[in-house]
Amino acid sequence: MKPKDPLVIIDLRTWPWTGIGRVTRGVFQCARELESEFEIQYIVNGDTAMPDGVSNVIPFRSLPFGRGEQLEFRRLFARLRGRRVILHSLNFNVPLLLPRHVSQIAHFYDVLTDTGEFRTPLHRLAYNAYVWSLRRHRATILGQSDYTAQQIAKHHPFHEVIVCPHGYRNYMEPREADLQAIYGLQRPYFLYIGLNKPRKNLDGLLAAYRDALKSNPAIGYDLVVCGPIFDRTSMGFDIRAAVEAEPALAGRVHLLGFIPEEHLYAIYRHASLYVVPSHLESGYSYPALEALTTGTPVLLNRVDMYNYASSGEGVFFFDGGAKSGEGSLQAVLADMLARPGFTRVDPMRCDVLARFDWDRVKDSMRSLYRRI
Repeated sequence: MKPKDPLVIIDLRTWPWTGIGRVTRGVFQCARELESEFEIQYIVNGDTAMPDGVSNVIPFRSLPFGRGEQLEFRRLFARLRGRRVILHSLNFNVPLLLPRHVSQIAHFYDVLTDTGEFRTPLHRLAYNAYVWSLRRHRATILGQSDYTAQQIAKHHPFHEVIVCPHGYRNYMEPREADLQAIYGLQRPYFLYIGLNKPRKNLDGLLAAYRDALKSNPAIGYDLVVCGPIFDRTSMGFDIRAAVEAEPALAGRVHLLGFIPEEHLYAIYRHASLYVVPSHLESGYSYPALEALTTGTPVLLNRVDMYNYASSGEGVFFFDGGAKSGEGSLQAVLADMLARPGFTRVDPMRCDVLARFDWDRVKDSMRSLYRRI
């Protein structure tokens, strides 16, 4: 019997990554539920921790952006020359030259023109080549938020941009941990978990905390920062050096780096406030959703997250467009650090968590697979 078209191929090689890995796993679960309607295969490599029993896989040896990736794509599409193929990509790891029988859907996360990332000529060249490829092949772009879609339209006039916020599924196990014994956390704390990319504004967060602490040394909250925060110091910010250079931050800023998965729930749960200091988020911050799941309130950038949350219900905002003065991260954080405590969030009644539904993503995938 002739295989039914289209053949959908979903690239899962971003599975082990931090934030996008959560999204990759969610898209995979949606695709599994669509396998009765479409023929779907998955590109994987040695780092992709696929569940047992999944046999419809296409093994690649390369990492995303890795050596040999373009050759593996060319060989794959040559074998499928007689099929109509849809390639569903989860990041910038896409073929630069796409044959006519292959259409493309790509999640587009970072509008690097706005974020100031990839400043080196080599990275800028690779980014421009990626954008050129998506335009040339008239790819359908999935933007994660209205703001991200607006920025894409402003800088990159693609063929089609669809707003499709990612879903949310809680992967954390509710385990407790002795954070004082393990990490030396004795006081209440504000928390950040994530990367040290320029758009994440770690330098702005640290400066705002430092200024508040200098104005009021009796502040009762420490600052805890987790994740691969010692990377990308070549971009202009070395958080460890910045902390060590400021005596006022000694014993008040805790740089934990990567923490084990079994401690993640406790780190979120015992935080007084989770802070997203970013200049630009590619949709809603996944760690902010994880924090809300544990009952911890969040502070967000109003610019690109306001459509997905209402002030109150454990959600607070600063004005991402204000560098100083009323509404800025500096002013809002100082005000919140002066508070004696915060009301916990009830995850079962949190409207923010309810808005990030994987069923909606699955419906979008089904619609796109049928018409492309």
